[in-house]
Amino acid sequence: MYKIVKKEILNPTVTLMEVEAPLIARKAEPGQFIILRVDEDGERIPLTIADYNRNLGTVTIIFQIVGATTMQLDKLNT
Repeated sequence: MYKIVKKEILNPTVTLMEVEAPLIARKAEPGQFIILRVDEDGERIPLTIADYNRNLGTVTIIFQIVGATTMQLDKLNT
């Protein structure tokens, strides 16, 4: 499981997360997205990479809480 480095609530339904994922950050390009699962049995959801930092090995995602999976993701903390 990847480590959440930063979590910021932008408004009641939108959250920003910075996640430690060095292999993804190394190859990330503008406009790409990741397929994310909250746990091993979780649903796979696509999320756009909002930013990445190759030096720190992190990717930033911003998501809106609209369903069960994003609600579950929002409950995770650093």
